[in-house]
Amino acid sequence: MKQRLVNYFSITKKEWNGTVVLVIAVLLAVAAPYVYQKLHKDKPINFKEFDKAAAILSAAEKKSVIKLSSAKGNTAPFISNKLKPGETVELNTADSASLTHIHGIGPSFARRIVAYRKQLGGFINKDQLKEVYGLDAVKYTEINDEIRVDASRVKKLSINTIDFETLRHFPYLSYKQANAVIQYRVQHGNYQSLNDMRDIALLNDEILSKIAPYITFK
Repeated sequence: MKQRLVNYFSITKKEWNGTVVLVIAVLLAVAAPYVYQKLHKDKPINFKEFDKAAAILSAAEKKSVIKLSSAKGNTAPFISNKLKPGETVELNTADSASLTHIHGIGPSFARRIVAYRKQLGGFINKDQLKEVYGLDAVKYTEINDEIRVDASRVKKLSINTIDFETLRHFPYLSYKQANAVIQYRVQHGNYQSLNDMRDIALLNDEILSKIAPYITFK
């Protein structure tokens, strides 16, 4: 019986070594937090550095606000310069800046309108705006109530003294038609009225009706 108990409680050398290793591991695990705390003390917060960083961030935010306010201030004139209800712009006297006061008309359209007006000599009626490149019927309807035309401002062409180089740039005549007008005058003398121009084969009634308000026979 005694021998049996001895055999039951006895351990091998291998088992003993394992037990020792296990005990050491447990002791190290228990002691590790205390050792770590001892060796790695928390550093105190540097409030001066914190305040410095906060000041830099605050200054950057204020700068951004100032820039945004400045940008809004710069765009304000372009937003507020549009026509008020009931106001209009006269097409034959307005410069490109004045034309941008019309809702839907920006600098690009304004320059095109002025350039076409110069080629024509002026607008006889508002509908002619639809002849400006890019200004379609939809855009015309949008701006129609904000424009007016003083036809007395139109600069007329003296059909009996005008030269070919000037006449060929007139929008309502093609290169060949302008040349025909000049050649007919050379061959038959000065025009007395629009009826004389009806003898020019290249000019039909539609063209003559379009150029009639722009020419004088003096």
